[in-house]
Amino acid sequence: PLVGIVGGLDVDLAFHTSVFFVPGGALDRMLSVLPARIRDRLRRQLSRRAHPDVNPALVHQHPLGEILHLAARSPEKARRALYARNERFDRAIARLIARQRPDIYVGFDGSAEYSLEACRASGVPSVLFQAIGHIDYGYRILAEEKKLHAAFANVDIDLDSREWHRRNAAEALLADHIVVPSEYVRDTLIAEGRDERGIHLIPYPIDTKRFHPTATPRTGRGLRLLFAGQIGMRKGVIYALQALQRLSRDDIELTLVGGLPDGTSWLEPYRGLYEHIPSVPYNEMPALFQAADAFVFPSLHEGSAMAINEALASGLPAIVTPNSGSIMRDGVDGFLVPLRDVDAIADRITRLANDPALRLAMAHSARARAEAHDFAAYRSAFATLIDRILSGHTA
Repeated sequence: PLVGIVGGLDVDLAFHTSVFFVPGGALDRMLSVLPARIRDRLRRQLSRRAHPDVNPALVHQHPLGEILHLAARSPEKARRALYARNERFDRAIARLIARQRPDIYVGFDGSAEYSLEACRASGVPSVLFQAIGHIDYGYRILAEEKKLHAAFANVDIDLDSREWHRRNAAEALLADHIVVPSEYVRDTLIAEGRDERGIHLIPYPIDTKRFHPTATPRTGRGLRLLFAGQIGMRKGVIYALQALQRLSRDDIELTLVGGLPDGTSWLEPYRGLYEHIPSVPYNEMPALFQAADAFVFPSLHEGSAMAINEALASGLPAIVTPNSGSIMRDGVDGFLVPLRDVDAIADRITRLANDPALRLAMAHSARARAEAHDFAAYRSAFATLIDRILSGHTA
């Protein structure tokens, strides 16, 4: 969770977060006293919570809950630690809001309920980042998926805590303004009772410097498909595999990159259709995108999958569902397919495999689409929104 408490945009900006990792900093030095196995695991996890462009002097950390979460040794303990971390953090920020009465508060879904209540009590304008579709909307989709596929019958959909449901649903109603990364997220909020006024669509920024196409894209026949993300029920990977099984073509390859949260038994019928790469450091991902011809991501429930953005920046046409929350334009940067539609996925894969000229044209469009949503574009859109809220010119 990351919160910005602003008291005069040019003077008194502060960021409150669980952990902001500074290589060589105090927390990094503290890890050196731990056994090597534990130290290396924690350092690897914590290093993801660093950013060179953030001034550490502006950051206020609340690390205990994060450390306990990272140290958890089982999925159930990790989940309980996550809930406790977010609640502890949220209460601390709520107390701060009550004391300081900032000009504006910006928080993240899952860790903002008490803070949003404090804003209402103090008359502080509030902004909530909604990173994923409404929790109840997603729960229904995933519960339906479990019934459709016997292989997923025992999958824990990780949305089953009543308190977690209540908290997320409450936040969506408490916030004055909600920033969403996709039309899908906006539509799920409206479907679950949030007034569309005060919902602002600002797609995620794309790192077009780290992710970029190869100098000489491949134009031959055949197709190298890539999927990157958790390889399980929620991401809809089974529908891509069923499409490949139906096509039965030797000139189409699929690489799945990511962990297996739902085990491997459901993958048994599709052995031989894919290559699995279980874990890849983030700095090695650009090369995997560049080695592919197209990206497939038939997800059931997202916010806006960053992997799709990275694929577009790498010049990969993408095959995605509306629920993936992508900025991709159907027929221009790739293809939009209906949810759970194996025939549509198979058809779009075939078109990309059989038509190198189409693939190349979509590759160029995908890159241009990504460039229009870089960090500069995001900063401008978000700064404009904050200015409008502070000036009272937005509902």
